[in-house]
Formats: sequence, C-alpha cells, structure tokens
Amino acid sequence: MAGPSVAGPSVAGPSVAGRSAAGPSIADAVALATWAHNGQLDKAGEAYIGHPLRVMETVGRTAAGAGVDVAHARMAAILHDVVEDSDLTVTGLATAGYPSEVVAAVDALSHRDGEPVECYLARVAADRIAVVVKRADMADNSDPVRLARLPAERARELTIRYAGRRRLLDDLVVRNNAVVRNNAAARRLPENGPAAGGPQDHGAGHERS
Repeated sequence: MAGPSVAGPSVAGPSVAGRSAAGPSIADAVALATWAHNGQLDKAGEAYIGHPLRVMETVGRTAAGAGVDVAHARMAAILHDVVEDSDLTVTGLATAGYPSEVVAAVDALSHRDGEPVECYLARVAADRIAVVVKRADMADNSDPVRLARLPAERARELTIRYAGRRRLLDDLVVRNNAVVRNNAAARRLPENGPAAGGPQDHGAGHERS
C-alpha cells in the first residue's frame, strides 16, 4: 500500500450535515472512514470498516487512562488506516479541519513504502495518541475470535507477529518515556551550583539539624 502523502488534494469524502464550525466531528470522521474503506474487506473477508470501528470503541475505553484526549484519540482511531488504504492524504485531513493532534497521530500510524517495522513503531511510540490507537489496533488484529476465521497457519503467524510488535512498541515507549524524564530533569537543574535554599556548607564548627 502506498505511504502517506504530505501533498495532495483536500479530503473529497462525504459531506456530513451539522458539521461544527469548530471542525469535523466524530460523526464526520466515521462517515469519512466509511467512505474511504467502501468495498474493502479484511483478512476474513468481512467489511473492513468494522476494524477501525472496533479500534475506536476500544480507544474510547482506554484513552483517558493513558492521559490523552479521548475525542482526539477516537477520531485518530477511526481514521488510522484511511491514508494507507485510500487516496486521502495527511494534508487533506489537515485542510479539512481535523485537529493537528489527530492528523499527527494518523501520520505516525501510516506505513511508508518499504519502511522497516522498527522505524514505523519508533514513530508511533513518539506520539501518545498513536500509541493508544496502535495498541487497540494490534489487539483487534490479534483477537482470537477474528483469527479463528482464518486458516490455522495464518492465524498462528499473525499471533506471533503481533505479539512481537506489541513487545517492541512497549519497549520503545519505555525508552521514550525515560528520555522525556531525563530531559525534564536536566531542564530543572540550576546552571551554576546548588539551587537557592539548598544544602549549604556550615563549616566544621556547626552540626546540621
């Protein structure tokens, strides 16, 4: 599948009545994803739109606990495959008024042609909304109920694949969080000597209380 384009036409999807002046709504995003995935089937031969709908439902339950905006995460979830699987572009989503956080997450979640999985997941791990969506995406793709509809060998292959990718994503997120914490700690350090009010040298004749 073609990777995301950073230049291209504006979103040419359906027009949803009642669109807010503040930008597209969740209903708009669902309509756009339904249009983008029209006629597409998943690995089990079912309508593909069921997958992003399930991912959006899962994200609706997990986003708050992950500390990300629930509405933005749900919107990114329903749109997470539209750039890969249709003529829609990242620029088109931005032009259509989708929030920058949503556009950035969809961009992070969209594979580039020939991109190693490690590079792809590193980009996902750097975006908090994308991480929440990707975890829900992999959970749905490795759901035993869905995999049971596939040939046994294919189901086994996908189970192993997604287990490995979940571990890799988790490792990358841990590393990113450590870098963020270290950078934050470095910014808090005083430039010259101890911070005001810190421990002072009281000399040999004094004891610290």
